[in-house]
Amino acid sequence: MEEKILEKEYRIPFEFFEKSFTQWQKKFVYPKTYIISILFLILGVVYIISAVKDSSNVMSYVLSALCLGLSAVNWYNPKKAKTSLLNAVKLMEDETYKMTVFETFIEISTIIQENSENNNLDESEDKADENNEKELFGDELPEVIESSKLYFNNGLKVLEYDEYFIIYQVKELYYVVPKLNFTESELEIFRKKTMG
Repeated sequence: MEEKILEKEYRIPFEFFEKSFTQWQKKFVYPKTYIISILFLILGVVYIISAVKDSSNVMSYVLSALCLGLSAVNWYNPKKAKTSLLNAVKLMEDETYKMTVFETFIEISTIIQENSENNNLDESEDKADENNEKELFGDELPEVIESSKLYFNNGLKVLEYDEYFIIYQVKELYYVVPKLNFTESELEIFRKKTMG
């Protein structure tokens, strides 16, 4: 078992999710969006010129409208994805996370309180389960921890911003780690280990 270099529990304010996703889109989504939109616009202009030269060519009108429409959809999709993600994140705003830095990897965990998952049971079943759990585990209900391990030798990258870090290995998935709960010495330990 590897020795822990740093361990910290934290919550992520909603505005950090919003800011980090905007940063993420600027870095990985918008460059492709620009290129695809420019290509569609160029094709649209070519078809418009063709339609002007030969007004009887209906297909040029259709294709120019299609290219302009696809260019607009290309910009709409990232905005729609952001709205959907932020709506989902609002439901997770009260989650507690834990980051543990080891010598060869970072483990990021979501800590889920057991009692929040029992909301669907009727009240009598809920109380019976709670009493059984208290007998087994004491007064505190147990936590369920779901975690991900991010290995340094597997292309782990860390981006630092004023209020948070973004940690990722693949461009489709990232983790936000806010700085506000960390001391300056903990931030330095984290930077040295993850950023070199």
